[in-house]
Amino acid sequence: MLGGMVRVKICGITNEDDIELCVEEGADALGFVIEYPKEVPWNLSIERATELMRCVPPFVATVAVVGGNVKTILKICKETCPDVVQLHLDENERTVSTVAEKLSTRGTSVIKALRVPASKELFDNKVSNSSKSWEATAKRFLDAGANKILIDSKTHNRPAGTGETFDWKIARHVSEKVGPVILAGGLTPKNIFYAISEVRPYAVDVISSLENKWHRKVRKRVRSFMSIVRSADDSNV
Repeated sequence: MLGGMVRVKICGITNEDDIELCVEEGADALGFVIEYPKEVPWNLSIERATELMRCVPPFVATVAVVGGNVKTILKICKETCPDVVQLHLDENERTVSTVAEKLSTRGTSVIKALRVPASKELFDNKVSNSSKSWEATAKRFLDAGANKILIDSKTHNRPAGTGETFDWKIARHVSEKVGPVILAGGLTPKNIFYAISEVRPYAVDVISSLENKWHRKVRKRVRSFMSIVRSADDSNV
């Protein structure tokens, strides 16, 4: 595979036990949703996120998943000191540029999420789903200072963590034109091998498929997901 081993970010971490579990199973990065302005079940206060992120060992990256205005984003980053900040709402290029500039002295990387309508909503005529349109958007955010582009699915009911896939041809196109992306949206142990072979991402980002109904990570599911990702690496898909 071009680009080497696919990295794995497990998102929606809400407790110490899940940190330990995910680290033991080989996650490369852990995502903490912090004061997100939309209702999602993984939302943490700055104080709780700070406590949890201090439990993450060296060489496992901490990712603050945020959304909103520059002032709020910078406050979250100042208090929690993440390795990476993931802008996951409707931030524009100016916001990305300001955040990237302010955080550059701290060595904090910036990921900008593109939220593509889930497969079941692709025919919403209010949204353009052309690959070239998403390519252009990705280029604008990279030019503004984002280090990586993440492509996720969204639905009318949920802006993130949908558990739904989108048209992976879009992600493949963006990867080929602007550089390998981070792939998210409805990834599971059942579809991750095909997703990697189809998109050839830099990394994958997973949340809901590894959880029980209380939004706690399930070791068997995490282990299965990690094993299949590594088998995709080994098979050079």
